[in-house]
Amino acid sequence: MRKQLIKAAFTLLCVLGLLAGKERNTAYAKEEKPADMFTGDVAMLKQEHNGYVMQVTVGNSGADFTGTVQVIFAGFDSGNCAYQTQITLPSQGKKQFTINITDTAADTTRGGACALNFLDEKGEILQSIELGNVLEHTITETSAGVLSDDFAGLSFMEADGETINIQNRQFPMKLMELNEENLREHLDELYYLIIDRFDVSSLGDENIEAIQDWVKDGGWLMIGTGEYADKTLSGFDKDFLDVGVLEISVPGEENIASAQAEPFGYSFTMYTNDGVDFTNMAIAELDYGSFFESSDHPAICGSIGNGGAEVYFFSFSDAELQKLNGYTVASMYEDFQNFGYKYDEYSEWEYSRERALSFIDKINTNVNFTWLKVMILVYVVLVGPVLYLILRRCKKCEWYWIGVPVLGVLFIAGVYFLGQGARVKETKVYSVTAQRADGDRKDTYFMAYQAGTKPWEVRLHTDYGLAGPGSGGGGYSYGSYIRDVDDYFYTVSDDGDGLLAGIKPEENFDSGMFYAEGSTKSRGEISCEDLKYDRKGTIAGKITNGTDCDMSYMAVWYQDDIMVFSDVKAGETIDLKRDKQNGKCVFDNTFYYVDDLLYDMVSVYRYRTDLGYEQDDMAALLVGLGIAESEKTSVSDQLIAAGGAKPSAPEQAVIVGVVRDYDRVTEGKYSEISYGCLYSFEEIEGGRYASH
Repeated sequence: MRKQLIKAAFTLLCVLGLLAGKERNTAYAKEEKPADMFTGDVAMLKQEHNGYVMQVTVGNSGADFTGTVQVIFAGFDSGNCAYQTQITLPSQGKKQFTINITDTAADTTRGGACALNFLDEKGEILQSIELGNVLEHTITETSAGVLSDDFAGLSFMEADGETINIQNRQFPMKLMELNEENLREHLDELYYLIIDRFDVSSLGDENIEAIQDWVKDGGWLMIGTGEYADKTLSGFDKDFLDVGVLEISVPGEENIASAQAEPFGYSFTMYTNDGVDFTNMAIAELDYGSFFESSDHPAICGSIGNGGAEVYFFSFSDAELQKLNGYTVASMYEDFQNFGYKYDEYSEWEYSRERALSFIDKINTNVNFTWLKVMILVYVVLVGPVLYLILRRCKKCEWYWIGVPVLGVLFIAGVYFLGQGARVKETKVYSVTAQRADGDRKDTYFMAYQAGTKPWEVRLHTDYGLAGPGSGGGGYSYGSYIRDVDDYFYTVSDDGDGLLAGIKPEENFDSGMFYAEGSTKSRGEISCEDLKYDRKGTIAGKITNGTDCDMSYMAVWYQDDIMVFSDVKAGETIDLKRDKQNGKCVFDNTFYYVDDLLYDMVSVYRYRTDLGYEQDDMAALLVGLGIAESEKTSVSDQLIAAGGAKPSAPEQAVIVGVVRDYDRVTEGKYSEISYGCLYSFEEIEGGRYASH
C-alpha cells in the first residue's frame, strides 16, 4: 500500500510539474512575443539639400511601451542604415515624429524598401513591420500650383487627362489657383509651380523667398513670359534666376521661336492638333544667364539647387496654345526630367571626397603589424627547420608533423592575444567641414576609426540635424557609379541630446565614412577685386581673406586652372600675379579630370616631403573643392544633365581656404583631427571658354 501511495504521489508531482512548466512556457512566450501590438508607417515629407525628411507614425495597442523605434533601410538583402529614436508610447497611444536621412542612405536600397522595428529597453526586437517604397511623395490631384491673372486661360495645362510621369509613376494633373494669402500654405504640396501673366514683386519678400527656397529644395518652377516677361522675371533675386529680357516680338513677325520651329526644330510642334504658329504670338528673346535652351520646347531651363526652373518664350495663356493636345502638355512637365538630373551625385567629385579624406594621416590608429610579420618570418624560416633538426637528432622525426601544428596553434593564439594589445582602444575622428564663408549652413565629411572589436559611436554637436553615410557616397569607375555603403551596418540615433552616429564594422579594422549637415555662423567674407584672365592666359586680381581664420592654403579655381597659395592670414590680401612670382603660390596646374587633381595635389606628396606641402591639408582642400563645386550651379553641369560635354569649365571662380584645428564635429572625449574649408564664388572676366 505504501508503495502505491508513493507511486501515486510521484505521478501527481510529475503532472503538476509538467502543467506548471507548460504555463510558464506559455507565459514566457506571450511575454517575449507580443502579437502585433504595434502599428507604424514611414512617409517622405520632402527632399532637402542632401537628404530627405521622413515622417514616422507609430501606434500601440498593447501595454505601455518604453524603448526604441528603429527605421531600417534594407540594402541588397542585408539589414542596414538604422535610424533609432527613443520613445515612450502609452497604451492605445499614437505618436508622430520626423527623422532626417541622407540621400545615400535611402537611395542605396531597392525602391526605398524600409522596415520599422520596435525594440525593448534591452535592445531586443519585439515586433518588425515591413513597408514598401517610402520615398514616394504623397501626390494629390492638386500637384501643380498656378500664380496667374488669367487662371481660367491655363486650364489646358491639366493635359486633357493625360498622366504625368513623376518618380516613375503616373499621376493626373490638377491645377490649384494660388495667391499671396495661400501660397506658403500649399507650396509643400506641389511638384510644379506655374507663374504666368503675374507681377511676382507683388507677392512680397517673404513669399518670393519661400518660392526660391521651395525650388532649391526640389521644386520645379515653370514661368511664362511673352509680353509680360519683365514683370514676371524681375521679381526674383538675380542670384536665384539670372534671366533677362532682350526684346519682345509683336504678333505677325518672325521671332526666335518661329525661326527654330521648322523644319527640324522643337518636338513641341510635332504633336499639336493643328500646329502652333509662333508668328502669331508675342515671343520674348531672353538673356540666358546660366540657363541653356531646351531642345524640346521653346524655353530655357536650368538647375537651381535640388530643383530647377524652365522659362518659356511665350505666355501660357496665349490663345495659340489652346491647340496643344494633352500629350504635348504632359511633355512640358516631364521636360524637367531631362535637365533636373543631379549630375554632381554621380560625378568624380563625390568619389574624390571620400578618397581624399582617406589620405588624411591615420598615425596611431592603424595597428602596426611589423613585429608580427617578423614573428611569422622567424617561425617559417627558423622555428620549423630548427624543430626538424632537433627531432632528427633525437631520432623522433615522426613527431615533426605533431609538433608543427601544435606550435602553430600556440603561435596563432599568441598573435591573437598580443594583437589585442596592439589595437587602438579609443575612437578617432577625422573631419573636414566646408561652409560658405558668410553662410549659415555647413557640410561635414568625417571618418571615424576604432581598431577594437566592439562597435563604436560618436556624438555630434547639437547643431547637426542630419547624419548618415557620405552623401552620394561610393565610387566612380569606368563611367559607372558604385555605391558601397552596404559594406557595414551603421546607426544614427536620436536620444534628445543630439545625434549619435555609430558603426559596427564587418571587419575589425574597417573605418566608417559619414556625412553630416548642420547650422553654423558666418566666419566673415572672402572678397575679390578685379579677377580676370590677363593676356598671358593666367588669372590676375586680388583676394582678401576677410574671415576670422588663418588659412594654411587657399585655392583659386577657374575653368581648368587651379592655383594654391600658402599661409594666408586672417585679413591678408594676396595679389595673384605678384604672389605667384614671389613663391607664395605653391601649386599651379591645369587639370581635366578630378582624378588628375587628386593625384597631383594629394597622393604624389605622400612621398615628396621636400616639396614642403602638407598632404593632410591638400586632402582636406580637395574635399572642400568638391563640396563648393556641388554648391555652385554652372552651365557645364547643366549641359551634362542634358547629355552634353563634361563639366570642365565652371563659369565662376571658386575660392577655398583650408583652416587647421577647425570647429570640432563631435562632443565628448574623442580624439579628433578637424579641418575647415571656407569657400566663396566670384564672377571672372574673360576666360578660355565662352559661356554660350
